[in-house]
Amino acid sequence: MKNKKFKIVSLFSGSGGLDLGFIQAGFDIIWACDIDKSACETYKKNIGDHIHNIDITKLNIKDIPDGDIIIGGSPCQGFSNANRTNHFLDNPKNMLVKEYIRIVKGKQPKIFVLENVPQIITAGKGLFLKEIKDELNEYKITYKILNSVDYGVAQERRRAIIIGSKIGSIEHPKSNINTYKTVRQAFEGLNNDIPNQLDYSKPKKTTIEYMKYVRQGGNFKDIPIELRPKGNHSNLYKRLHYDRPSITITNPRKSALTHPEENRILTIRECARIQSFPDNFIFYGNLAEKQQQVANAVPLLLSYNIALQILNKIEEVNYE
Repeated sequence: MKNKKFKIVSLFSGSGGLDLGFIQAGFDIIWACDIDKSACETYKKNIGDHIHNIDITKLNIKDIPDGDIIIGGSPCQGFSNANRTNHFLDNPKNMLVKEYIRIVKGKQPKIFVLENVPQIITAGKGLFLKEIKDELNEYKITYKILNSVDYGVAQERRRAIIIGSKIGSIEHPKSNINTYKTVRQAFEGLNNDIPNQLDYSKPKKTTIEYMKYVRQGGNFKDIPIELRPKGNHSNLYKRLHYDRPSITITNPRKSALTHPEENRILTIRECARIQSFPDNFIFYGNLAEKQQQVANAVPLLLSYNIALQILNKIEEVNYE
């Protein structure tokens, strides 16, 4: 194989977690896009100005450069069972998955990677996945639900990874760790001088009172029933446990995701540490925008391991 960097086009790039893992594995991102203006600002300042703030539904195939690989995590929400007249890809909620497929079919890269929620594989007893495979039947497709904690991330985060290849079947990376990384390890050395560490929603007095009742690893059920806030999701007022991996990082403000010891929600930097981002990766925008960016991000170490697996296949088949 010649010593070259394989070119990647990135769709639905967000703040750049998926892209950065591929860059660290040695790939070259030549073009990226996202509809979120603040996420594009974060991407541009941390990764490069090849990011474009674009609505992908209005994107012409001719405006996208050719690349060896297309990667992306298209939002996807329509999981109700398909019927005879309305299949999953026809559901308006899955329009962005369809856009991803449109671009892959139009650009015909050698490899594509689609990152998504686990339901994309299981919905309709596999019917959703079958529709995707049928649309992209010129590719050898492998798929698996991966848990970020198996790749050195201090977080239980399950994501579906669908890989399509024209250079032979590409298997998913195997776990290479013996013990899971904990929240305590992820937070080691944190201080207020690190960027984004002071970025968090200040709790109301009533919120602090709720949090006082919740033990490490506990949730809203620790709050006396007569005081308990509305909502019954298990992650509501979830207090992280120092000596375990985190639960999935969602928007910390919306779920009141709570620090292991302090009565406050997590900071942007604490979330970023749990998502395996380095401290020199800084999130931009207003506080609400930064909270959503870090919640939506693909954990860096998960992306890096996927990228290495693809690189190994490229080297194996001597693709140039």
